[in-house]
Amino acid sequence: MEKIAILADTASDIDTKLAEEMGIYLLPLYVNLDSKYYKDRIEISTDEFYDWMRDSDSIPKTSTASPGELHDILEQIKNDGYEKVIAVSIGAHFSSTYNLFNMINIDGLKTYVFDSGNLTLSEGIFAIYAKELVDDGYGFDEIIEKLNAKKDDSKVFFALDTFKYLVAGGRVPRSFGKIGDALSVKPIITINPEESIFKLFKITRGEKKVLNEFRKIAEKELENVKDYYFYIGHGGYEGGMEKLEELFSDIIAGAKRNFEIQISPTLGANTGPGLFGFGFFKLD
Repeated sequence: MEKIAILADTASDIDTKLAEEMGIYLLPLYVNLDSKYYKDRIEISTDEFYDWMRDSDSIPKTSTASPGELHDILEQIKNDGYEKVIAVSIGAHFSSTYNLFNMINIDGLKTYVFDSGNLTLSEGIFAIYAKELVDDGYGFDEIIEKLNAKKDDSKVFFALDTFKYLVAGGRVPRSFGKIGDALSVKPIITINPEESIFKLFKITRGEKKVLNEFRKIAEKELENVKDYYFYIGHGGYEGGMEKLEELFSDIIAGAKRNFEIQISPTLGANTGPGLFGFGFFKLD
């Protein structure tokens, strides 16, 4: 059996406890608050981060890890007895982390970098899926093939309170912000994994309509899908999670695995507090 490690960055929103339980390695990214850098989920918690956002007029910034930090993790992986590693990265157009993963080579450690084209747990689910394949005895090349075949099967949909942070970070055109400000709407955003970009899925008015739209999307996407992973998440909006739990109770119950997450600081810096949404990974 091949000795294969799975590595992901913290934009994957894999909880540190889950990562430890599954044996997935995590590379912490950074969030910059008032010129001070913090390691995502290690030096600042999600709750502390969203409290800061509510109290601050500043726009947080983010950055990837240093080459030295990645080198140290890869050396650790090698020292732990692994011969190969599959690194699952946040979409290449969202961050330079994908390029960082491709920079470092460790003698005696064969590496493959998978560009998820995505973020949050729709990125992280690839790492979870890959680790399960390792545990089931699949080989390095087989796992890589399966990951690439599933790239379009991991999706996320979420609603924002404002386009302010996406616009400030240059993630969407400034015209998006003008639409939101003028109409006082709640945009539903998804990710196009082929281009690794935010995509405006639909504009809605009011949270009730957002929830109705969420339900329609999930029912349509998962129709006739037997096996799937499902997750719900929020960014500083616990009330939204309670509504999602109720909205998707039957879909959650039918999932092979389900997760509840809070969006990490490095992602929340680009979306702001008040985000909530869901995602899934089709297995069949």
